[in-house]
Amino acid sequence: MPLDVVLVQFWLGIVLFFIINWIGKHSYSVGYISISMFAKAEEAPAFNFVLRVLTPLVYSIIVATILYAIELDKYVDKFYLVSLYYILFRLGFNIATGRGLLLNWGRQILYWASIMLLTYFFYDKVIKNKQNILPDFTTVANEIWIIILVFLYQVANKIELPQDGTIKRKEGYLTSKYLGFKQEYGKVIDKKFVHPHLRALVYAIIIYENFNRPWLARIVENLRFKLTKKPHTLGVMQVYTREYISDIESVEKGTDKILNLFRKSEDQYYNNQKEPYYSDHWLFLEIVSDYNSGQDYSQGVLELFDIIKDKFYKNHKDDVVLQNLENDSSDTQLE
Repeated sequence: MPLDVVLVQFWLGIVLFFIINWIGKHSYSVGYISISMFAKAEEAPAFNFVLRVLTPLVYSIIVATILYAIELDKYVDKFYLVSLYYILFRLGFNIATGRGLLLNWGRQILYWASIMLLTYFFYDKVIKNKQNILPDFTTVANEIWIIILVFLYQVANKIELPQDGTIKRKEGYLTSKYLGFKQEYGKVIDKKFVHPHLRALVYAIIIYENFNRPWLARIVENLRFKLTKKPHTLGVMQVYTREYISDIESVEKGTDKILNLFRKSEDQYYNNQKEPYYSDHWLFLEIVSDYNSGQDYSQGVLELFDIIKDKFYKNHKDDVVLQNLENDSSDTQLE
């Protein structure tokens, strides 16, 4: 194939990647399942299958029709390769951003095989012949089959799939990330914080920020910062800075920020500016909300914090507030 055809089709595959992500982002209310660190029931398997498998097919038909209409027929040659480029780009993106452990590989292979089978079939039977590109709904049989397919879709979409495999993948991902970050940044975190629950909160923030800003995205941020010299959030803890900082420096600055937020709450507690029912929940919510605003952010970090605390610090039951705020002793507080 000519190089320009390959480049155009590869670009169309990347566009398809962003279109499917955009559709998914706006389809959570109807059951779309995205890659997440948290185990959730898969309540709409039919919808997710249709979205992931049929969207590339519909996209191919629409784009091929447009290319035919503007007399760019040569770019429709072997147009099923657009779906292949989309699959390769999505696979590379997920691996490059460290999300491979979260993927259900069996299901992904099913999706990819279905996408390639359908797009190749429709290319061979419909798309490559210019006059066949539009569907024919002139017969009653076609309408009957559409009704049957809609009915089967609605039935299948009510099925709830078991989430044992999902839970194991999420736990494997979190364990891998926690142990990796503990080995890389553990000395900094342990030096700053005495109480294990505060350490767990720091790891929750690091893992959450890393998931949303993986190393590939941070490389782009670093390059943009070096080019523009404008203040930006940088590093694995996404610290707002006016100067370039590395991941380890962001951990140093991020933990300092959490330390200051804790001491601020501590001073307010001693000065009777906190309610009597003030507890760890309100302390951690206060710290996370100050660290980065947004309800989704606070909810995600605290949910992750609970998982890390229960999995890696389950033998430590003391509350931070009761242990550190009611005893005016430096050896029970933050160093």
